[in-house]
Amino acid sequence: MVQPITGMLRRGLITDLSIAIGLGALMGNAFWYGYHVPRTNARDNYYKKLEEERAARQGN
Repeated sequence: MVQPITGMLRRGLITDLSIAIGLGALMGNAFWYGYHVPRTNARDNYYKKLEEERAARQGN
């Protein structure tokens, strides 16, 4: 006997969306905390060092 198809599309859609949202959030966090935050901190530290050197040269 052939089983009815009803519900399979909805179940598949929910599964696909859950996987897509989960992977998207995972990859977004990997980019943000693995690349963006370290690069931003490195940039900020570089400019802080430049400002400290400039202030030391001016005697402030």
